[in-house]
Order: sequence, then structure tokens, then C-alpha cells
Amino acid sequence: MTKRNWIITIVLILIVSTNTITAQMGEVKKENAAVKNTDPLKGLKKASFKDIKSNGPIMINPKTTPTYSEDHVLLNEQDFGEKMSSGDYELDPYADDRMELKAFVLRKATEEEKEMFKQRKKKREEARIASEALIGKEAMPFSVTDILGKKYSLADLKGKVIVMNFWFVECKPCLMEIPELNELVEKYKNKEVVFLGFSTNPKSKIDEFLKTKTFKYNIIADSKNKADLYHVYSFPTHIIIDKESKIAHYASGFGPTTIEDLDKMIEKLLNK
Repeated sequence: MTKRNWIITIVLILIVSTNTITAQMGEVKKENAAVKNTDPLKGLKKASFKDIKSNGPIMINPKTTPTYSEDHVLLNEQDFGEKMSSGDYELDPYADDRMELKAFVLRKATEEEKEMFKQRKKKREEARIASEALIGKEAMPFSVTDILGKKYSLADLKGKVIVMNFWFVECKPCLMEIPELNELVEKYKNKEVVFLGFSTNPKSKIDEFLKTKTFKYNIIADSKNKADLYHVYSFPTHIIIDKESKIAHYASGFGPTTIEDLDKMIEKLLNK
């Protein structure tokens, strides 16, 4: 092969190689663009919490349920925590066609929602201060009758662990925790533990609720005065009274460790 032919061959190889590389780079760009334009919420629709179908409590946790910003960027735990604690954002659940929860999306809160956040924060702080003041103190005397006609009083229950839940039918977090509270009742049904559910609803409302739901606590209706007596400012609130009729545990809200904390305290007091 002559020198001229070698040069032509090399040039052709370079042209082919360049075209191949250019084509490959084009494909990569297309793939990257496709990935970038993929909507993580495709096929999902915005829903309300009451519409979501769930066998248990709906946990708001970016570790277990993907949580996105308004522009659909996946948030890590730290970003999520910072945004939610600011009070400037609210969560919208997104579900599939079967109304099963698949994701959360943060959006800017309305002025009304921001005010509600401030009120909730204030109540939580009041509850925290109240709980710290009550721990170790004598429990406030009460005498009540549940919706089945059974009577309970602090004096008669001395020597037993009393687990109190303050709730109401319209309270979504209250309802979310009921399945796990029922499990606690089953776990300690042969122990010296009494579970009392103080509801602010009238008996008629509770009876209607119990036609489709099971709540194994001994439920006392019209209990707002008892909530006030125990400085309950937010719902749900859990209070545990020890065998000596002293308040041993006070916690408001429903979080990832609420039931676990109740369980540990009951065990501790039974073995005391």
C-alpha cells in the first residue's frame, strides 16, 4: 500500500470513529434527558389522607415513603425535617389507582395553614410543659362510667397500671394509632393493667364509630372535663398512672415510637 493510501485509510478511520463517538454521545444525552424528564409521580394522583387505603397508621417518614419538593426533587431526611419544622410547608399524599399511598409532595402552606401550624406548635409546647410538671405527681382523682355502663375510679384502680388515651372520632392521628393500641390491650389483657379511652365525643357518636371500627379500650364519652383536669391540650394524648396512683408517663401526638414508648413504660411499671 502506498503512503497516500495509508493516509486516506487513516483519515477514513478517524472520520468513522468520530461519527461513532458523536452518535454514542448523542445517545447518552438522550438517555440523560429521558432520566431527567422522568416524572416520579407519573401514574399517581393527589389524594387526601382520608381517601388513602391503609391496613395501619399512615407514617409520614421520608425513609419509608418517597417525599418530593414541589418541583418533584426527592428530599432527604434532613431537608424534609427542616422544611416541615419551618411551618411554611404542608404535605399532600399521592396515591395510585387503588388509592394506596405511594409518595408525598411538599407544597407551600397557605396563610391559614401557617396559622394552624403555629397553634399546633403552641399546644405541643403547652403539653410538654404540662407533662414535665405532672410526672411523678399524684394523679387527679376521677370517677367515670364507660359506654357499657362499667364504673372506674382512681381510688378503686390503685394497685393497677392505668393507661389513659385522650381522643375523639374526628382526630385523624387518634384513629391511625388505634390498631396498635388494640394490640397493647391484647398483650396485657391478663395483667394488672386497665386501658381507659377518654373521648370528647358524645356516646351516640362513639356508638356510630364503633359499628365499623374496633377500639378495645374501655371508652368513656363526653370526657372534655377529664381532659381539662389532666391538662390535655392536644390529641391524642397518652397518660400512664402507676400502681401508687402517680403519673409516670405523659405524651402527646402520634409518632414513630409512641406505641413502643407506652409498651416499655407498662412493662417497667408492672415489674416495679
